[in-house]
Amino acid sequence: MSVSTPTRGPLERFVDEVTVDDYRAVEPSPDRTLGSWQRWRSVPVALLIGLIVAAAVITTRGNEQVRQQTRAELVDRVAVLNETVATRQAEVSEQSASVSELQDRLLAESTSAARAAEIQALSRQAGVTELAGPGLIVSVDDAPDAEAGSLNQVLDRDLQDIVNSLWQMGATGIAINGQRLTSATAIRGAGGAILVNYQPLERPYVVEALGTTTAAGEESGLQGLLNALSSDYGLVSQVSTGDVTLPAGEARAPRFARVVEESS
Repeated sequence: MSVSTPTRGPLERFVDEVTVDDYRAVEPSPDRTLGSWQRWRSVPVALLIGLIVAAAVITTRGNEQVRQQTRAELVDRVAVLNETVATRQAEVSEQSASVSELQDRLLAESTSAARAAEIQALSRQAGVTELAGPGLIVSVDDAPDAEAGSLNQVLDRDLQDIVNSLWQMGATGIAINGQRLTSATAIRGAGGAILVNYQPLERPYVVEALGTTTAAGEESGLQGLLNALSSDYGLVSQVSTGDVTLPAGEARAPRFARVVEESS
């Protein structure tokens, strides 16, 4: 007796084929429950990042406020110290004038007229006496768009070149912003400031020269220097003539001195 193998009908075979193919073609979908957990887990992370950013902004603003406050305090302190220095400098100038008057009186009483005239001439050359008379006034300032630390600002070597030009033009005395130049004077830069006689100067820089009334024509070395500074770096300068008064400089004794013995 033969046993017949059951066969599927057309509809059943179609259902089986579709079911098998669908299971083979479609990848298993991710667990929706796990995806929802991942989304909820990202919320605290976003909040934490937001808090960090907010804290950084608050800290930055706080630091900026501290810097601004510190800078304002330093500016006020510098202003107070400048006033103190100006007051003491005025006192020194007054005392120096009194000393000069006493020296002139002693010289007139104890020495001859020729000797007194010689001492006065040497004092003028040394820059330790006040001078007044016709002269030349040179004003120089930074370029209008100059940035801090750029070459478009007036440098110490620019003032040195201007002073040397005035000496060559026959000046007998020079002062920069009221600071008298002597043989012991140094014009140098310190950071962003220019120092003359160890005193910081403020722009614009006014150089007064006594003993020369030349209006610095286009052919002069001074005017050529100022033109070059203007064309190369944008510095603003002006030259005029008039009466100038130079204060007395400070007489400084040399720190180191020794007698040189003549060889036989």
